[in-house]
Amino acid sequence: MSASFAKNLRTFRKIQGITQSSLSVALGVSRTTVSAWENKVSEPDLTTLGRIKEVLNVSYEELLDD
Repeated sequence: MSASFAKNLRTFRKIQGITQSSLSVALGVSRTTVSAWENKVSEPDLTTLGRIKEVLNVSYEELLDD
């Protein structure tokens, strides 16, 4: 996965006014999991990445590109 994922996830989430908590509820994961993604501690699996893309209404390219 792209090293830019963490930054892009945080950016798109904030642009849309979505908190880590509400994103976690929408994805069925804990808030600490979303935090771990944004802090480059872990990465979502491909299924979850697809759900993130849908919730944030962005493309894979937007999430993963520099």
